[in-house]
Amino acid sequence: MTKTSLHRSAATAFLLVASLFTFNTPSLGQDSDEDEFEGLVAGPGQEEVLIYCSACHSTRIVQQQGLSRNEWKETLEWMVEDQGMSEIDEPDLTLILDYLAKNYNVERPNFPTN
Repeated sequence: MTKTSLHRSAATAFLLVASLFTFNTPSLGQDSDEDEFEGLVAGPGQEEVLIYCSACHSTRIVQQQGLSRNEWKETLEWMVEDQGMSEIDEPDLTLILDYLAKNYNVERPNFPTN
């Protein structure tokens, strides 16, 4: 590897790292808790939903759903059986289902507005 290509590689790596910090820093006036939890409603189960769900997809997908508790349970089972998601053990499973059924149910009380 030449000296020039090493410099280019280092510059590229620096820009990638800098962009991560730029795009993951809350904007002025933005609630840092909201940013930390990617817009998920605060409450018991919020952190678990973030950990399990954002491992494969955006939390926005969760926020846009309007499912009953049973439908959330079936969705999680489908993700395990057909999508390769790791099974969620208790007490996390109940905590997650309670959170989703309360905050992202058929009435869509927390449907994202932006």
